[in-house]
Amino acid sequence: MTVDTNPKRIFIESIPEISAIYFALLQCGYNFFEVEKPIRLTDKIRSFIFKSRFPFFDDIKQTTCAIYPYWPRAAILETATFYLSSANSAFTNFSAFKKKIMSANNISDIERDSALWEWIKDFPVSLNQVIRDSNFQFYFEWEKDWVKQQNIIYAENLCIIQGYLNMCFKLYSSPIKRVSIVLNPIKCAYSADYHMNGDCFIFCSGAFSTESIIHEYLHHVVHNTVISHSEAILHNSSDYPGIDCSYYFAYDKTGRLNAFEEYFVRTLTKLVVSENPPKNLDGFIEELLSKL
Repeated sequence: MTVDTNPKRIFIESIPEISAIYFALLQCGYNFFEVEKPIRLTDKIRSFIFKSRFPFFDDIKQTTCAIYPYWPRAAILETATFYLSSANSAFTNFSAFKKKIMSANNISDIERDSALWEWIKDFPVSLNQVIRDSNFQFYFEWEKDWVKQQNIIYAENLCIIQGYLNMCFKLYSSPIKRVSIVLNPIKCAYSADYHMNGDCFIFCSGAFSTESIIHEYLHHVVHNTVISHSEAILHNSSDYPGIDCSYYFAYDKTGRLNAFEEYFVRTLTKLVVSENPPKNLDGFIEELLSKL
């Protein structure tokens, strides 16, 4: 699995393992590729629906998130690809992967119970089945050409994003050295996830969006700052403007911190893309809390 190693320039790219996940979902009835996508693109994607069946991937769809029933299992499988051997034949550090998911602040306990771990043990074998499938290989050749076109179409936007990222690198402490934008034409346009692979931040989405890329990057940047202010955040019982109830989970400690982080990141994203970011995140959190 390769990512761009040049921190001064970012690209749109594909990761074959993630592409294989969404190709398998497409064969299992995933219709979110139709949402907010050009008709020409959706017609092309529809042409890649074959009679192939990949039973493992049927169980990605869940009932805990009404707006997008493939959350969180599709995102969890994306994360899992970074814990596989080079041949994708087995997990290389399953305990680290499990720790990553169990500590995620945006996944509820019911979404990562024993059923998840019993199911996911079959992921390497099932992923390899997809990657070896001739229909997937045919599809992936097309996807690689599509990604090349996206780099041309969004060349100017990529330069703008790099400027925003450079600004954040200078202002905010972060271990991130590289940024990779992974676009998948099958993935839902409003589904965006991020992953860390070493010092590389990987944004994975179904559509290109400057604000969405900055938003997901900032989640990683601000998380520790939010945790350090958890006492003050939890002391304030106000709901956060524009944040729907799903972010609060059961309105417990974890849920309220998750909802505040989303509110914080949305507000900060707007300031970054307007090139007027706060210089100090601690002070900005205190300012937001004082206005609630």
